[in-house]
Amino acid sequence: MLVKYKLCELGEILTGNTPSKKNGEFYDTKDIMFIKPDDINNNITEIECSKEYISNKAEKKARIIPKDSLLITCIGSIGKIAINKEKSAFNQQINSIVHNEKIISSKYLAYVLMINKQRLESISNAPVVPIINKTQFSEFEVYIHEEKEIQEKIVNVLDKARSLIDKRKAQIEVFDELVKSRFIDMFANLKGEKHLTLGECTNFIDYRGKTPVLSDSGIRIINAKSVGNGFFKYIDEYISEETFNSWMKRGFPVPGDVLFVTEGHTFGNICRIPSDLQKFAMGQRIITIQGNKEILNNAFLAQYMQTISFQIDIDKYKTGSSAQGIRSKELKKILIPIPQIELQNQFTDFVNQVDKLKFEMEKSLKELEDNFNSLMQRAFKGELFN
Repeated sequence: MLVKYKLCELGEILTGNTPSKKNGEFYDTKDIMFIKPDDINNNITEIECSKEYISNKAEKKARIIPKDSLLITCIGSIGKIAINKEKSAFNQQINSIVHNEKIISSKYLAYVLMINKQRLESISNAPVVPIINKTQFSEFEVYIHEEKEIQEKIVNVLDKARSLIDKRKAQIEVFDELVKSRFIDMFANLKGEKHLTLGECTNFIDYRGKTPVLSDSGIRIINAKSVGNGFFKYIDEYISEETFNSWMKRGFPVPGDVLFVTEGHTFGNICRIPSDLQKFAMGQRIITIQGNKEILNNAFLAQYMQTISFQIDIDKYKTGSSAQGIRSKELKKILIPIPQIELQNQFTDFVNQVDKLKFEMEKSLKELEDNFNSLMQRAFKGELFN
C-alpha cells in the first residue's frame, strides 16, 4: 500500500555548512568526510571517500550525519543523490535526511527521490542558479510503500537493473578514452602549430536570449541540458512546427557541429550534435560552433575544447563566481591550434569508426535505461509488487 509522507516525516532534515577555511586545523587531516556536490554523480552515489575532509576539531562547527544517511543537492544541479558509508559532514548546497529506519531504508528513499527528481526541479525558485530551501524540501510530499518487505524487493530489482546500466556505461567510456588516447598520440605537440582565434577559424550560431514556447511533442529542441561533458544527452523537450518556423532565423546547425554551454551550472560543457538528429531547434545558454572546413574540422575542435589547455583559456575570460559564464565576443578571442588538415581528417576518420561502435552500445544503453525507468514507474505506482 502506498502512503503519502512529507520528507520531514521520514527523518531529520539538515542543511549542510562549511567550517571556516581560515582555520587550517579544520582541514589538516582526513578524519571526517566533507561531501560536496562534485562528490555526487547523476546516479545514486554511495560515498566511501570524499575529495575533501575536515578534522575532528571542526566537528562542532559542521553538520554531522551518521553513515547511511541520504544526501541530495538542492542548489545548482538539483536532485543528485548520495548515501554516505561513513560518518560525514556536508556543505550548504546539500540537504540530508537522517531517515527513520522503522519507516524507510536509505536506498529505498534514494529511489523515491530519484523518481521525483523532476518535481523537485520544478519547485526550485531561481532561473540562473536553481535552489530549494530547507522548508520547501521538508514539506515536499512523496508516496512510499508502507511494507518494509516490499521496499526491499523494489530496491533489489532496481539495483540489478541499474547495475546493467552502469556496466554498459563503463563499456562506452572505454570508447571515449580510446578517442582521447588517439588525440594525444596524434597531436602531442600543439604548441608549435599555427594558432588562430575561434573568431577567425569558426562560425558561431547563437540562439541565446529568449526561450521558445515548448510543446508536448513536435521538433526536438537542443539546449544546455542536452550538452554533457563530452557527450550529447537526449532531453525530451520539443517545440511545434509553427514555433520552429518563426524561431530558427539565425542559422541552422547540422550534425557534427560543436555545442558549447556558455553559462549556468553546466558552463563549459562541450559535445557534438549526433548524426541521427536531422531536424531540431536551438535553445538557451549554448552556442553552436562550426569549424572552417578548409583549415579546421569539428572532430578535432571538439576534442581540443575538452583539453586542460582550452579550459585554462576559458577561465581567463569567464565571468561570475557561483553563476559562471562567458560572452560570445570573449569566446571568439580564444586561440585554437591549427595542425595540418590532413592530420585532422585522419583523426576524424578514426572518431567516425569509433562512433559507429559506440552508437550500437548507446542504443543498448537506452534500452536498458528505458527498462529501468519502466520498472521505476511500475514500482512506485504499486504495480510491481502487491
